[in-house]
Amino acid sequence: MELRGDHLDIYQLKIDKAPTMAEIQLTLTESETSDIERPGSIPWIIQGINLEDSQDGLRSDVRRLPHDATATQKAALQEKRLKLAGRITKFHEIADQMMEGIELDWGTVHVDDPRFCMAEADEQA
Repeated sequence: MELRGDHLDIYQLKIDKAPTMAEIQLTLTESETSDIERPGSIPWIIQGINLEDSQDGLRSDVRRLPHDATATQKAALQEKRLKLAGRITKFHEIADQMMEGIELDWGTVHVDDPRFCMAEADEQA
């Protein structure tokens, strides 16, 4: 390195360690102040992220389930689904409470771009 000079210094990367999810959550929770219109939104967002992680875990469990799964294995998977569904329902209830009193523009109709709906068009044909 010394023979080639300082030009190769660009390859000496100085990367800081990325924060963990727990550190990010702590920072967000600590930064939530009373001037936010809807207090409690940060924990709600964190709960949503945790729900997505749980969905990913359940999806992984479903993929690992053998084709000849026992009734016990299927029952355990169904129990996980029901618990997750309950957590998702509670998440939506909290969202409804947080959104209470907020006027939403219900007149907006979202239309899918037909260029991106090829699979749906094939299914309908």
